[in-house]
Amino acid sequence: MLDKNHQEMNIKNNHLQSEQIERIRSSRQEHGVLKVLLSFLGSMELAITLFVMVGIASIIGTILQQNQAYNTYIIKFGPFWFEVFRSLELYDIYSSWWFVVLLGFLLISTSACIYHYFPVVVREWHRFRLNISAKSLKLMHSSGSWISHSGVEESFAFVQEKLTNGGYQSRCKTEQGVITIAAKKGSINRLGYLFTHGAIIVICLSALYDGNFNLKLREVAGQLKPETRDLFASQVPDISRLKAGENHAFRGNANVPEGSTTGLVFLQMRNGFLVQELPFTITLNDFRIEHYESGMPKSFESDIVIQDKESGEKISKTIEVNHPLVYKDFAIYQSSFDDGGSIMDMQAWSLDAQEQKIMPIKQVVGEKKILPTSRGEFKLELSEFKLFNIQPNPKAEETGRKFKNMGSTLTFRLRDSSGQATEFINYVNPVEQEGRYFFLSGVRSSVSQPFQYLFIPADDQMSLKRFFSIRALLNNEQEMQRIAEKTAALSLSPGKGNSSEASSQVAIVMQRLADLFNRGGFDQVVADIEDKVPEDKRESVMDSYFKVLQTILGTVYLEVLQQEGVDISSNITPAQEQYYDDMVNTMGVLANYNSPVYLQIKSFEHKQASGFQITKAPGKDLVYLGCILLCIGIVLMFYVAHKRIWIIIEPYNTDEDKQGAKLLIAGSGDRHQKDFAKEFQALSQLLDKRFS
Repeated sequence: MLDKNHQEMNIKNNHLQSEQIERIRSSRQEHGVLKVLLSFLGSMELAITLFVMVGIASIIGTILQQNQAYNTYIIKFGPFWFEVFRSLELYDIYSSWWFVVLLGFLLISTSACIYHYFPVVVREWHRFRLNISAKSLKLMHSSGSWISHSGVEESFAFVQEKLTNGGYQSRCKTEQGVITIAAKKGSINRLGYLFTHGAIIVICLSALYDGNFNLKLREVAGQLKPETRDLFASQVPDISRLKAGENHAFRGNANVPEGSTTGLVFLQMRNGFLVQELPFTITLNDFRIEHYESGMPKSFESDIVIQDKESGEKISKTIEVNHPLVYKDFAIYQSSFDDGGSIMDMQAWSLDAQEQKIMPIKQVVGEKKILPTSRGEFKLELSEFKLFNIQPNPKAEETGRKFKNMGSTLTFRLRDSSGQATEFINYVNPVEQEGRYFFLSGVRSSVSQPFQYLFIPADDQMSLKRFFSIRALLNNEQEMQRIAEKTAALSLSPGKGNSSEASSQVAIVMQRLADLFNRGGFDQVVADIEDKVPEDKRESVMDSYFKVLQTILGTVYLEVLQQEGVDISSNITPAQEQYYDDMVNTMGVLANYNSPVYLQIKSFEHKQASGFQITKAPGKDLVYLGCILLCIGIVLMFYVAHKRIWIIIEPYNTDEDKQGAKLLIAGSGDRHQKDFAKEFQALSQLLDKRFS
């Protein structure tokens, strides 16, 4: 019975021992895995890799302007590279998932480094290394020995005093009459490592806190959706709006016209935007701007009033560039300026009408209106009005001024029913070119293209009436038939076999050439000749055709002059002749203008708007703290040297058989070796004087 119980107890003990051994083994394995993981996270290789990757990402984010409209990037990079960069989230790097992961790993890696190094710092702070041998001291670069006629205690007191005066902390021990002194100073430089790594942690925390990664998470969860339509702020749905206090950190923009108030900012997100409500309103009372002679803005400032929505508190402030207003947790910067809704009084001249009828238009810059034309309805979008346009002065040597104000301009778009837009820029006043005046209008079909300018000559009254009267006459088929018949009859001499049938044929040719020219300019006439005339006869036919064309265009011009009441019984003046040449040249390229109308600006009421960038960055204080820690750490690491000195004093019998002492002194410094060598040399000289 006892044997049986004993066997059962042995079995239980063996089982318990096996479980205990298994637990110990499992604990060691877990401890080993954790140790390997911490070692990897705290390794120099990982830290450098993460630093390089974050640095490259930051460089890209600095060079490539962030959070712009997608169209801007498409124009700049083209469709292929736009898609490549978009897939890498380079347009919003600091909130991309991979950048957040990098910051997270850098944060963990730096924390692991501190976890490893902190015990070492504490240990080194209190460690004086008293157990050093005389043999080790003799091998140091800075070392020496002296014989003192004084006793051990007296020599110790002298050396201790010099070390204290030199700023050293020391510890000593005595064994069998031998005194060992270990002294050090600059141990605080060990904290430089902790300060620099702590600064990285603080800055990473700030970046993670101030980033809008939380908005992306809400977007993924379906709680938030950027608005991609061109809507007014009041029309933006709730899913694209952020209440005041709902977003702890953001950077947005607000455009406020003079005399207007806003309590919203727009946050750009990829191809859309969010509306962020503010706990206060901004009212722009006045905007002022000064320019350099070159036309570049010299300075601009805004007089604003901030009113708290809850308390009603009002603050008046003038904001300038680089002088923001800090209100509570918000910083309001003067970032830009724009048109604030200038009122344009215009008139549209039809390029297709047979009788000229001017269409009056009154529209605010920024608005969109339907414009009925002979080619269907177009959407007129006024996008920008500039009061000044400063260009290099072609007569700089004569006038002494390098730049010239070309006057005000209006930029607008005409969008057809298919949505295709053509952009125009029209000058308000006629512009002088080689002593003559022209109405200038630039046109382009894409913002990536430069403007191609149309020069419409101004008549004697500095108006467009004469030009569009000629245009209307060219558009009128019946009038052109009459003018062609009249011109043909006058051009054929009677009595030389010139019948009425021949006159009719010439009239038909004239009318046809005028129609080709009116529809497609000189290029259309040349194309018609190349299509219908054999190559060997084209040159002679072309000369004849252009002479006929010049004849009928001249008749049309004289008809218009007669309608104006100009006496053409004698020869026309050189100025009138020059106008004819300019008119023909303009008509010859008018087909490329790609518009059914020409918009002339009669007058305007200029209004300006101030562009504000409003930021809320509660983590900025952490950045300041991180920068301070980083500066302190760099100073401690690179400008504070950790120095150690060891002294062994042992009894020694001098030649006079007196009890003296032998001193062995050595030291080292972890950087600035030349400075430490000078300091050790100064100490050696003191010892030479004392113990010589």
